Amino acid sequence: MAPKSLRSNVEPLTTAGTNKIKKRIRDLERLLARKKNTLPDTILIEKERSLDALRHELDQAHLKQKIKKNATKYHMVRFFERKKALRRYKQALKKNDTDELLQRKIDLCYVVNFPKGEKYVAIYPNNESESVKTNQRRESFRAIITKQLEDGTLPVSLEDILQGKRLSKNGTGVAFDEESGDDEVPSSRLEDEKEEEEEDEFFE
Repeated sequence: MAPKSLRSNVEPLTTAGTNKIKKRIRDLERLLARKKNTLPDTILIEKERSLDALRHELDQAHLKQKIKKNATKYHMVRFFERKKALRRYKQALKKNDTDELLQRKIDLCYVVNFPKGEKYVAIYPNNESESVKTNQRRESFRAIITKQLEDGTLPVSLEDILQGKRLSKNGTGVAFDEESGDDEVPSSRLEDEKEEEEEDEFFE
């Protein structure tokens, strides 16, 4: 996590940027509401296009804020799950079990390609009270990964993952249209991941 002094300098700038965009949107909306019937068609079209562009810019700014927040919040969980998924893939490869190997490929691609703008849903849940909605989202996302793995259209391919590659700085992962659930990663998650990692290393 960045030092407090750095965070205080960065976050207000992001908020100020979105506030400026919101103000420009409001100004244009008021202008169009008041003078829509009196503005020349060319000016009206220009203002409406500007309004659409600003709304898109605001959406992108919000997405960047979500990505930054999620990157900080879920970094360690994804780090441990990526290591675990890679180990299990290697173990399945040694066993030469085709069905299990496919599942391990999907797991590995899931962790790396999960959309940055979404709350991360663990591929290896250890929370018994997990909601039905969270499980449904995981299965829906696994289905997307499976399809794109078959089609060769993943943002980061399995071959690239095995070479150590991840999503690029500007990459957002696989598109996922469903709304995020409210389930949070448990505070004990990191400790559980560390313990499981030690067990996996013992049996590797």
